[in-house]
Amino acid sequence: MRERIVSAAIQYQGVTISLPLPARHAQVLHCAEQFLPEQALPTVCQGFLTSEGRFVNRVQARQIAFVAGQEPKTTGNERDLFSEDLW
Repeated sequence: MRERIVSAAIQYQGVTISLPLPARHAQVLHCAEQFLPEQALPTVCQGFLTSEGRFVNRVQARQIAFVAGQEPKTTGNERDLFSEDLW
């Protein structure tokens, strides 16, 4: 079975935070506000978790979704993946 995109996630200093579908990055960021220092939020890396448990950035995620046949929609940015492209 091919690796797939399974949830939106953020990463800060090696710590990954995600929420289950259909959560979007804004919801993950809102949840993270209670755990991360205020100055950290603008610097977090937004990405996704894969079915292999890996955190990947938006560019890697679009490639994985395409190869996995998840058929991402285009929401105006054909390089990066957004949760709206999948769910």
